[in-house]
Amino acid sequence: MIQDQLTIQTLQKLGLTYYEAKVYVALMSTGVTNPTTISEESGVPRTKIYGVLKKLAANNWITIEKGRPTIITPKYPGEVIEEHKSLMNTDIDRVSSELSMTYDHVLENEIPKVRIIHCLDTLIQLTAEIMSSAKKRIMMMGSLYFPDELDIIKDQIIKAKDRGVSVRIITTPSIKLKDKQFNIIKNLSESINDIKIGHPYFIKAILVDDRETLLMISRVQDEVPDIDNVFAIFISNNSLASYFSSVFDMDWKNLKFYNE
Repeated sequence: MIQDQLTIQTLQKLGLTYYEAKVYVALMSTGVTNPTTISEESGVPRTKIYGVLKKLAANNWITIEKGRPTIITPKYPGEVIEEHKSLMNTDIDRVSSELSMTYDHVLENEIPKVRIIHCLDTLIQLTAEIMSSAKKRIMMMGSLYFPDELDIIKDQIIKAKDRGVSVRIITTPSIKLKDKQFNIIKNLSESINDIKIGHPYFIKAILVDDRETLLMISRVQDEVPDIDNVFAIFISNNSLASYFSSVFDMDWKNLKFYNE
């Protein structure tokens, strides 16, 4: 039987050493045999073979019947592999649970970086800063856009895409401001096609790399957002950003692109 490397490596993942895996695979060809024959078939040195067989027997991969000669019988692969796989999965679940509890405990004690912004100019500057820091992805959802920030946002989108950053936007086609109807998608689509229709609310969230969240909202008067009264909160917290990302991803699957 050809002892292909993938089979050997897979058995090693189940807890066998390299020599143990070679012996067990060789036993699939020889069947019931003796230590001398299996040493020759597996390529495991005779000085090592007895120690290897003893370990395989202790872990229930084979049985050893002492005599003259000693008889080696491999256990049925379907049963023994399933048994060890089950034990490994139990250990993996335990480790996953323990590490998750430790991770959650650390995050519970993490002090998030929080910043409150009231000035629109400061908000626009912060928007540019966090978008320029993105390394993996930017997600934007909501309809609270301001004419003064569009050129800056479009510039950051182009730069982000040049860096290989994924940029996706969920917004409404337009927003009614005090003095005019402002077409959001017409402006944004000049720099990006990944825009879907949704969230016709006077809020906006910008999510960066499952790390930073910028939430903004304005006071509403006569069904029109008052851009002179804008409130925003910037939070650097992995858990919060991850939760928002999951909501964004869920919506993204169910919404349609603006040009469909």
